[in-house]
Amino acid sequence: MSEILRNWENGLGFPGVLVIDGHAHIGAWRHAATYHSVEQAAEDTLRFLDSNGVDAACSMSGGYMFEGTDYRLGNDFLLEVCKRIPDRLIGFAHVNPNDGRDAILAELDRVYDRGVRCLKLINAYQQQYPGDGPNLMAVYEYAASHGMLILNHHWALEVLTQISAEFPEVDFICGHYSEGYDPVLKARDNVYANTWNYGAYGWLDRGLADVGAGKFVFGSDAFLNPMSVGLGPVVYAAVSDGEKRLVLGITMARLLDKVGALPPWIREQYLAGA
Repeated sequence: MSEILRNWENGLGFPGVLVIDGHAHIGAWRHAATYHSVEQAAEDTLRFLDSNGVDAACSMSGGYMFEGTDYRLGNDFLLEVCKRIPDRLIGFAHVNPNDGRDAILAELDRVYDRGVRCLKLINAYQQQYPGDGPNLMAVYEYAASHGMLILNHHWALEVLTQISAEFPEVDFICGHYSEGYDPVLKARDNVYANTWNYGAYGWLDRGLADVGAGKFVFGSDAFLNPMSVGLGPVVYAAVSDGEKRLVLGITMARLLDKVGALPPWIREQYLAGA
C-alpha cells in the first residue's frame, strides 16, 4: 500500500512529503465569501494549511478578478496577506485584460516591484476575453521578459498550443485539468495542468498514465473548496509514491523556483541537490 495514502488515511498528514496547493483564493467573493480582513485571512490560512498537512499555497485574489471590480484592490489585499506569512503563501497577482494596455502593464510593473513573480488569469469570466487577444499577448510578453509563471482558469486548446510555442520562456499552467488538454501537455515542455476538477472515477489516474505525473500540480481551489477534496484524487491515484510526490509539491516547487518565487526553506529542505 502507498505510504502516502496510509499516512493520510490514518490522519498523519504528509510526513516528509512536500505539499504545495497550486490553486487557492483569498478575499471576498460575490457568491461565497472567504476572508474580509487581512488579519483573518492570515490566521485562518495558517490554520487550514496546517490542518491539511499543506506546506504552502499559491494564492490568488477572490472576487476582485471579475468584471466590474478593481483588480488592483484584490492584488493589494493578497499582497498584504502574503506579507504576513511569506513562508507559506506565494502570491499570484491578477489583471483584467479588458482594461487599457498601459494600465495593465503599469499594474504588472507595480506588483513585480513588490516581488510578485506569478500571475493568475481568468479571462473566461471577464466578458470571455480571448486568450490570444492583444492585451493578454502583451501580458505573455511581459511574463517572458520578466521571468514570470502564468496560471489561467482556462485556455482554448488551440490558443494554449499557440502561445506556449510563441513564448517558450514562460511556463503555463491550466487551472482545471481535463483530458482535452492532453495534446498540448504532451507536445509542450512548458505546459502543465492543475489537478482541480470534478470528474468521473479514475479521471486523474487516466491523465497520469497518459500524460505523465511530471505535468501535473496539485490544486484544491481553496478556500472555496476544502483542501481535502483536492488532495483525495492524488493520494488515492494508482501510481507510485514517487509520482505522487511530483504532483503534490515537487513539480510546483521547481516551477516556482525557476521564477524566484519559492520560499527559501522549501528549496533548502526539498530541492537541495535535486
